[in-house]
Amino acid sequence: HAAGTALRLGAVGRRPPTPASQARLRGGLHSRSRDRAAISHHYDLSNAFYRLLLDETMAYSCGYWTGEEADFGPADAQRAKLELICRKLALVPGARLLDIGCGWGSLTLYAAERYKAQVTAVTLAREQATYVREQVRERGLEHQVDVVCQDYRDIAGGAYEAVTAIEMGEHVGDAEYPAFAAALHRFVRPRGRVLVQQMSRGSAAPGGGAFIEAYIAPDMHMRPLGDTVGMLETAGLEVRSVESLREHYVRTVAAWHRTLEERWDDFVRLVGTETARVWRLYLVGGALAFQERRMGVDQILSVRPAPGGSSGMPAVPGDWYTQAEER
Repeated sequence: HAAGTALRLGAVGRRPPTPASQARLRGGLHSRSRDRAAISHHYDLSNAFYRLLLDETMAYSCGYWTGEEADFGPADAQRAKLELICRKLALVPGARLLDIGCGWGSLTLYAAERYKAQVTAVTLAREQATYVREQVRERGLEHQVDVVCQDYRDIAGGAYEAVTAIEMGEHVGDAEYPAFAAALHRFVRPRGRVLVQQMSRGSAAPGGGAFIEAYIAPDMHMRPLGDTVGMLETAGLEVRSVESLREHYVRTVAAWHRTLEERWDDFVRLVGTETARVWRLYLVGGALAFQERRMGVDQILSVRPAPGGSSGMPAVPGDWYTQAEER
C-alpha cells in the first residue's frame, strides 16, 4: 500500500517532467546576457498579464497604505508611495531624475506629470520599454521623458539631481552590488539624492528561496538591510533615512492575490493553468514571508555629500508625511 501511494505521488519511479514555466538560464551569473534573460523571464511575461494583475498605476512594487477607509485601494496606495518618493527626493520642475529599473513607468510618469521633472527611464525589459514609450506619447511627455532599454552598467553620464532604484537592486546580485552602489554615487551630482526601495531578508532566512528563483525571478538576491546600507555608505553615499514598509507589502501582495483569484479564468486564458498556479503560490507565499518577518522592504534615502561635506538636506524632513496637496 505504501509503495503504491509513493508511486502515485511521484516519490518513486520516473520523475515528472520539468514544468514549462521554470526558468532556464545560461551563461555566467549576472553576465549581461544572463541578466537580460532573467529579467525577460519575469517582466516580459506580457504587458497584458501585468495590466490584468496590477492597478491603473501599473506599479509593481510595494504600495504605501496611508488610509484604512474602504474606498482606499491599491491604486491609492501606489500613488501615495510615488508622492512620498518624490517628496523625499525634493523634486522641482526641471530636475533631472534617473529612474533605474523603471518598470511600467509609474514613478517616471508621476514625476514628469506632477513634478515636471526631466526623467531618464531605464529598463532591461523590452515589454516595459514599449509600454512606457506608449504612455509617454499618449500623455504628451516626449520632451520630458527619455526611455532607454539597456543594462544599468551601460548608463553613461551623470550629474542627476536624483536617482531611484525601486525594487531593482534585488536583481543586481551580491558580488555585483558594491559596483552598483558605486554607480549610484557616480550618477548623482554632489548634494543630489538617491532613493533605493529594496526587499531584504532576515539574517537566517533565504533571500527569495528556490521556488521564486526557479519560477518567478531567477538569480534574485536579497540580504539583510544593514548589509545594503553598509555598501551604500562604502560607495560614498550618506544614508539619511531608512523607512520600513514591511507591513505595507503584506497588504499590497494581498491585493494582487485577490485580483488573481477574482479574475482567475482570465489569467488562465492569458497564460495557462500552470503559470497561473505558479503565481498563486508565489503571491500567497510572498505575503506570508513579509507577515512573518522573513522578508522586508525598505526605502533607503541617501545623499552624495559635496566636497566640503554639505548634504543640502534640511535639518527636518519637512512635508514628507503631510497631506498631499493639489498640484
